[in-house]
Amino acid sequence: MPHSPSSIAAGAPPYAVALAGRAASASRVVIYAGAGISVSPPTSLPTGAGLAKALHSQLSEVFGVLSDVDDWDLLGIADAVARLPGGEDALRQASSRSANFRSAVPGYAHRVLAQLMLEGAIDVLTTNWDSCIERSSGEEELPTVTNESDLADVTPPWVLKVHGCASRPGTLLVTTDHLANPPTWVQEQTHARLGSAVVVFIGIGDIAPYVRQRVVEAIGEIGSVENIRVVSPSISSDWDNSPWKAVAPDLRPEHRIGVSADQFMEELGSAYIFARLAEHSSTCGPDLSVKLDDAKSVLFRADSLAVLQWSRAIDINPRAGESVLRSSEFGKLLIALGHLIGDSGELRNSRVFDTAIGPVEVLVSTQTVPMRRLVEAARERLHGHISKGEPSPLFIVSGGIGAMSEPDELPPSIVEDADDADIVDGPLALVPNVRHADEVIAS
Repeated sequence: MPHSPSSIAAGAPPYAVALAGRAASASRVVIYAGAGISVSPPTSLPTGAGLAKALHSQLSEVFGVLSDVDDWDLLGIADAVARLPGGEDALRQASSRSANFRSAVPGYAHRVLAQLMLEGAIDVLTTNWDSCIERSSGEEELPTVTNESDLADVTPPWVLKVHGCASRPGTLLVTTDHLANPPTWVQEQTHARLGSAVVVFIGIGDIAPYVRQRVVEAIGEIGSVENIRVVSPSISSDWDNSPWKAVAPDLRPEHRIGVSADQFMEELGSAYIFARLAEHSSTCGPDLSVKLDDAKSVLFRADSLAVLQWSRAIDINPRAGESVLRSSEFGKLLIALGHLIGDSGELRNSRVFDTAIGPVEVLVSTQTVPMRRLVEAARERLHGHISKGEPSPLFIVSGGIGAMSEPDELPPSIVEDADDADIVDGPLALVPNVRHADEVIAS
C-alpha cells in the first residue's frame, strides 16, 4: 500500500525535531538513500535480488556463462558478463533497462526529499539508479551529478548519484571492480559532503553486498558515530540481527530509527515546517502572532508534503536551494491569511484554500521584482482556474517593489459582451481580485 500521511498537527518525534533544527539553522544534514526508498508502492522497483533475477533472465539466453551463476547473485552475474569481450558495455546497457528506473512513480519519501532539497535544508546522496528524486521537484529543476563534468555544468542543490544513473548507462557502477574502484570525483564529493555533517541512512536496512563498501566508506568519512542516524523499520526491534551492528556497533539506540523511509521523511518534513514557522512567530508582536497562529492551524491540517509543495508553488520566482518558508514576505503572507480567514479553511490543492469567504490563493515573491509581476502572476493563475471550470479565487500577494496598480480592465462595452467561456474574448476580460498582505493586515 502507498504511504498514507497524517496531518502536520499530529506532531513530530524528537529525532525529527532535532534533525530539522539542524537543517533550519544551516547545520549540514545529509540524507544517504538506498534502494529501500524505491521498493514500496507506488514506485515498486526491485530489490537487489529482484534486479539480479531480472538481469539473469534477460542475459542468460545470450551469455551461456551465466548458467553457472545463481540468479540471485547480482555481483556474480555482473562480474561474469563483464569478463566477456565487450561485456562491460552490454552489462551496463542491460542493467539500465532491467527495471523501470526512468519512469517509475515517485513515492512519498522521494517527493519530500526533493522539496527539502529545494528549500536548501538537506543534501542528498544516493546509490540508486532511478530518477525518482529529481522527477519529484515539480516545476523547479533539480539536477543530478553522475560524472565529473556534471560538477562544472550544474549548480547545487543536486542529487549526487554515487553509483550512476540509468538514464546514462555508461555511469553505472555494477561489477565488483566498479564498486571497489569508484571514480575519483565520487570519493572527493563523498568526503566533501559527509565530513562534519549529520548523515541519515535511509533505505539501506539490509546493507546488500553491492552497497556495503559505499556504506563503510561513508561511515569512515563521517568520522564520529555520533553524527550517524539509521532509518530502518526493524533496526530498533532486532538490533542484534541487523547488519548495521557490524558496521556501526556503537550506534546509540536513540539514533536507530525504526520506521519506514516514507514515515521518516513525512516526520522530518513536518518538523522542518514547525521550525521554520516558529521563526516567524518569534519576530512578530502578540496581535500579529494570533493571526499567524490561525494561518498555521489551517496549514497544519494538511500533511508535510502538501505544505512543502504549496510553499514552493506560491513563490512566483523560487530559486532552488533558497527557502521560501523562512522568507519575511512569506511570514507576512501567513499573517494576512490568518487575518482574512481566521483558523477555518482547508488547503484544497497545491495552491488554493477553501474558506468561508470563498476560494483564496496566495502569491509571494521572495526575490526583488516589480509589484506588477505579482499582479501578472495572479492573472495567469486566474486564467488557469477559469480554463478548468474552477471558481475565481481572491488573491493575497506579498513582496514586490512599488505601488500595486489595479489590473488593466477592458472597456465595459467589451466586458459586457465577453463570454468567460469564449476562447478569444473570455481570457481577455478576466481581471483578478488582488489584495496586498499589507492592506489586509491594516484593515
